[in-house]
Amino acid sequence: MSTPPPPTSAPAGSTGIEITASFFILSFILFLFKPVFVIDGTAVKSQWKTPGMFPTAPGQHQVQVHIPYLFLRTAGKAVATATVQPGQVVRVAYKAPWILFLPGKITMS
Repeated sequence: MSTPPPPTSAPAGSTGIEITASFFILSFILFLFKPVFVIDGTAVKSQWKTPGMFPTAPGQHQVQVHIPYLFLRTAGKAVATATVQPGQVVRVAYKAPWILFLPGKITMS
């Protein structure tokens, strides 16, 4: 697992993927566990409800989000494919499931 540069906010004219992770408020225990964003096999721990910008080349990219929760290494795992056009920032929203044995939900805009 390599270490890419830390996520930043999206500058004007950039190309990449911006990911925001959230959960239902009654699952407040998840504040203790940071979500992991995996883009094309490169994993980065991030923060809840804070958008992370990941510069990428134009094209298709596999996006995966999961939570390392206690003995479950990939709890709430969700996978999607994002198509990035030149000069475009694809915004990805991850919603953690109520029960961490179930998959999470990824939406894109």
